[in-house]
Amino acid sequence: MSLTAPSRIGRNVASVRFTHHELLDSHDLLGDGAALRRQIAADGYVFIRQLLSPETVRAVGTAGLACLQGAGWVAPGRDPVVAPPLLPIRAVRMRDAFGDPGYQGILAAPGFNSIPFVSPLADLMAQLLGPMGFCYPLKIPRVVYPAAIVPRQPGNFVHKDYGAVQDMFTCWVPFGDVPRSLGGLAVRPGSHHRARVRPRPLNHLEPGWVTTDYRAGDVLVFHCLTTHAALPNREERLRFSGEYRWQLADQPAPLRMVIGPSGREIGSRLFGRSDWWHSVSTGLTLIDRGGIEDGPVLPAAPSRFVAFPRSVNTPTRSLPRNRPTAPEQHRRS
Repeated sequence: MSLTAPSRIGRNVASVRFTHHELLDSHDLLGDGAALRRQIAADGYVFIRQLLSPETVRAVGTAGLACLQGAGWVAPGRDPVVAPPLLPIRAVRMRDAFGDPGYQGILAAPGFNSIPFVSPLADLMAQLLGPMGFCYPLKIPRVVYPAAIVPRQPGNFVHKDYGAVQDMFTCWVPFGDVPRSLGGLAVRPGSHHRARVRPRPLNHLEPGWVTTDYRAGDVLVFHCLTTHAALPNREERLRFSGEYRWQLADQPAPLRMVIGPSGREIGSRLFGRSDWWHSVSTGLTLIDRGGIEDGPVLPAAPSRFVAFPRSVNTPTRSLPRNRPTAPEQHRRS
């Protein structure tokens, strides 16, 4: 088997041409922000095996699936991690999931929301983005039904996450072991250099794509221009993972990822007094595009992390200076 891999001599990450299907573990780049950024520039992703505590991740996963079990997503009286799904289907698209009480229970859970701030994930993203990096207040639980029940899942379609923010990063965290058969995430290295995407279900791992049998504690970070999709869930249980999205504070941010329907910063009422809570910067510029399931705008604006041929202008809207910050909103609520 031939493989042209990144050179780790002197932490100099070169362009990669894979002839197998396994994600490259960049654990040896931890602590070297420049090397991590070179890896993003070369392949569009950074994969770190066992970055997080497996016990902590499994506990969050079990608690989240228990919320779904209590709302009737899976069979009662069983371990929620392996309990089979029940009919009717509760939600497939994000817009439907947000109204489900089980899903709302995950969104309100401190364990799920605190991962970007109290785990090594915060250090990883600080090394990658620097001091201007921040995590969106909206954290995204992803629940995937077996393909035998729901043959077409939105995340199974090949796509890019780019909506309007030129340098948005997704941290994909499996809440438990996610082998290929459970529908783990796959990416196409090098796809962040081009705009062309052929939307289609990723029914199997195609040539040029990489994935792995994920274990609890693994983290996959990828740029918003990196083409990716989830493989089909071929097992008889739900797949549960989380997405934590980050960007630089001096770039416009999607309004719907920061401010909730009440006009307050998302999560500020529930977690604003927690030791781990981090509010977004005052004066952050917000844009109306770039929320969950928004259509893409390509080609992308100039990036500080990846090489991309052209740019696009997106109208922006500034966060009013007299809008209270998250802690002030919390005191007024």
